[in-house]
Amino acid sequence: MLAGALAVLAVLVFVLTPRPVARGTAIVLLTSAAGDHLAPTTVQLGANKLTVTGDAPKAPDTNTAVRLGLAAGAYPIKVGGDLVPATLSVQAGQVEPLLLAVRGGQVVQGGVYSGIGNVNLGLQELSGRLTPIPDFHLVDQDGRAIDRGALLGKDTVIAAFHTTCRETCPIYTALMFQLRKAAPGVRLIEVTTDPATDTPAVLRAYRSAIGADWLFATGQPDDVTEFWAPFGVTLAAGDTHTSALALVDRFGFIRAAETGVPDVGGGLPAALDAQLNEEGRRLLAGHGEGWGAPQVIDKLRTLSASGQSETGGPATSFSLPTTDGRRLSLEEFRGRPVILNFWWAGCPPCREEMPGLQRYADSHPDVALLFVDPVDGPAGARAFAESVHVHAPVMLDADGRVAAAYKVASYPTTFFLHRDGTIASRYPLALTPDSLSAHMSNLGAG
Repeated sequence: MLAGALAVLAVLVFVLTPRPVARGTAIVLLTSAAGDHLAPTTVQLGANKLTVTGDAPKAPDTNTAVRLGLAAGAYPIKVGGDLVPATLSVQAGQVEPLLLAVRGGQVVQGGVYSGIGNVNLGLQELSGRLTPIPDFHLVDQDGRAIDRGALLGKDTVIAAFHTTCRETCPIYTALMFQLRKAAPGVRLIEVTTDPATDTPAVLRAYRSAIGADWLFATGQPDDVTEFWAPFGVTLAAGDTHTSALALVDRFGFIRAAETGVPDVGGGLPAALDAQLNEEGRRLLAGHGEGWGAPQVIDKLRTLSASGQSETGGPATSFSLPTTDGRRLSLEEFRGRPVILNFWWAGCPPCREEMPGLQRYADSHPDVALLFVDPVDGPAGARAFAESVHVHAPVMLDADGRVAAAYKVASYPTTFFLHRDGTIASRYPLALTPDSLSAHMSNLGAG
């Protein structure tokens, strides 16, 4: 009788004891276009009301103003009492960033970016350039060094994982198998979030056991932490994990990021299927967060199409009005080397770069320098060009069609065209005298 009563009591205690709530972390980041300071501002994430203040450095630098543990879930966002058209989706064991763009001590209207992908987009917009992946120091499964330079020259997909994960990590690895088949020319790397367990020898054995042929990387804990920091990924172990996928283009710039569970179609290779626990099988059956190999392939195709324009393909023809009332076409400059520069007045790197381009063109009269502004109207573009002492043609791409045709993703971006109208190279950052000379040397005008 007593034993039975104790058994019933134990069952009741088990049933009535609250299970721990799965939690993640939200971080609130501050940035600005030119350096600023956010006055105390109320930011509300669901029912969690915060007072956020602090320095907002010039993008792409950020300042972490708040770090907050939250239960997994989707949180409506209010800034200064106003609901913004975004939510913060917190995943268990993950760090989810919320970026606030600051101007004049306040959050800019429309300057709230939620999630890794949108944060990267915001930093690109505010800094006028893409975000480069910082240098890092890791090793692969054979102990060979991997750094930022190893990513150059080929588009790269990077996935977070660790070998003892039984939930999302096998699903991410299954996605990598799909990408290997669909995009064999893309570099694939899985980087551990558990460097204490995942030594090169462990990664080498794991790679062999599942039949993978891409790189697996690890390193000292501080080095792995530093590598994942720009993506909001923290170190993990067991089934406490952070799920993330990043696309880095052949120039070393972060172009996209995904989090959560991908949809891999409901089935895994046998070696990976055997790793899943019950929660992993539930995630697999749920078909993820609405993205998978097709969406990643689409983004890779965009990068590939952009890259093709740098290998001798013809430059897209166009005709645009200029700030002085003329209309010019690209064809008019056939027979001359052309520097085609995309910019806009709110881009600080453009202000730094444009006088140097003009000086170069003045000292090389055979070179045609064309500025294309897809953002500002005639008055704004003209005033900005005059303020930086530019007298080369400034062309107005009012609807952005020319910038879209050239797949311009950040400002400034410069294209260098051969005399026959083919594209010699493309540079998506502010040019220095040395980088400008290097690109022009390919046109016979160094």
